[in-house]
Amino acid sequence: MTRYMNLPALALGAMLAAAFYLVPHAAEAGCRIFQHRDYGGSGYTLHNLERMKMVQGESLGCTTNGHGPGCESVIYEPSWNDQISSFKVTRGCTITLWQHVNEGGAHFRSNRSYKYVGSAWNDQASEALCMCR
Repeated sequence: MTRYMNLPALALGAMLAAAFYLVPHAAEAGCRIFQHRDYGGSGYTLHNLERMKMVQGESLGCTTNGHGPGCESVIYEPSWNDQISSFKVTRGCTITLWQHVNEGGAHFRSNRSYKYVGSAWNDQASEALCMCR
C-alpha cells in the first residue's frame, strides 16, 4: 500500500519538472541583437530594462528613466553602432531601436524576432532598449 501512496507526489514532481523546462525563466527573458542577418555574427543580450547606447561613455548601473517604476541599466558599447541586422525577442519582451542616441531619429519597436530588420533598418541603430513584462 505504501508503494502507491507516493505516486501522486511523483506525478506532481514530474509535472513541475516539465513546466520548468517549458516556461521561459525570468533570467532568460530578454532581447538578443545580432551583427548579421539570420542571427549571425556577434550577438549581445539585453535583459529587462537594459539600454545600449552605441557611443563612447561610462556604463551605468541603475538610473531613473522617467518611463515608470524601476530603473534601467545603461550600457555604452560603441562597437555596436550601426551594426544590428537581426534580433531575437523572448515572449513578454519588446525591443526598441533608435536611429540616433538619446532616443533620436526614427525608431523601430517589436515584440517578435526578426531574422532581418530590412534594408531601411539594416546597420542603422545607435540605441536599443529591452523591456519585459
